[in-house]
Amino acid sequence: MKEVDVGREFYHRLANRNRYQGDGRYTAEHFRGKYLYDLDKEDAWKDDKISVVFNFENVKKIGPSFANEAFAYFMKYATPKQLKEKIRFKNISGVQELIIEQELESGYSR
Repeated sequence: MKEVDVGREFYHRLANRNRYQGDGRYTAEHFRGKYLYDLDKEDAWKDDKISVVFNFENVKKIGPSFANEAFAYFMKYATPKQLKEKIRFKNISGVQELIIEQELESGYSR
């Protein structure tokens, strides 16, 4: 299981869905491609060896559109419960967790 310090290794402000939102940098699409590419196939959700822990200790903000594109994207393969077994969050605030939960429950939308 790999662990990623999101705020240090990626960025502390998770707000942009894609290159067209905000300043177009540090996007959820880039994040998903960099850290979650192994999960972007149906078989990966059956493989117990594939998982990741995201440490949010140094993350200051996560926006709904980022959470939707980075995490709810995988609702085509899994349920929210299954996603939380593969993708774990450490040192995440209640508000950050609530934003992610809300996006997982509402599903993926572009």
